[in-house]
Amino acid sequence: MQDAIRFIAAATLRPEPWRNGGGTTRQIAIHPAAAGPDDFIWRISAAEVSAPGPFSIWPDIDRILMLTDGGPLRLIQKDSGRDTLLEAGARLYFAGETPYTAELPAGPVRDFNIMLRRKQAHGCVDLRSGRQSLPLRPGDTVLHCTHGRFRADLPSRLGGSRVLEAGDTLHLTLDYIPAFTLNLTPLEPEARLVDARINLF
Repeated sequence: MQDAIRFIAAATLRPEPWRNGGGTTRQIAIHPAAAGPDDFIWRISAAEVSAPGPFSIWPDIDRILMLTDGGPLRLIQKDSGRDTLLEAGARLYFAGETPYTAELPAGPVRDFNIMLRRKQAHGCVDLRSGRQSLPLRPGDTVLHCTHGRFRADLPSRLGGSRVLEAGDTLHLTLDYIPAFTLNLTPLEPEARLVDARINLF
């Protein structure tokens, strides 16, 4: 693993249609960098769900979905009929081969997705708001601003301060526990930021 800090502007994320046509996805990060949909180890994206319908099936992929805007989003597991209702900020961990159908009781929603190839990568996700010092650890940290603006303060040798506007992402890859913490400051009261962490097995 090579240490790296990348700023990904929202304007650079290209929308791609879902496999089932029910929405669009903007890929934020993927590993390995040259991987495609059939051979990635992990993949992070932001999606717009515009129509109800079945989720695409992803065999051998563990998924984490967090609703970031709109809602609720109702997910119905086809096999069991179990109903999961997600409000903004809620998340669901599930196997990619489990068949789900999405319903949109209040219209289109946006979500944040992590896909992890089973037995090769694992991860977690949290929603951040308010001023805080964020501990960092080895692996990949992906900070994606969903609402408002955040300032992320790094040591000057690592680029100093960055302002993340809605849709912008800061991606840090570290192979050590750093001697610093990442200070996050919301620049607007409604600022929200998704904090995703990924490690390889």
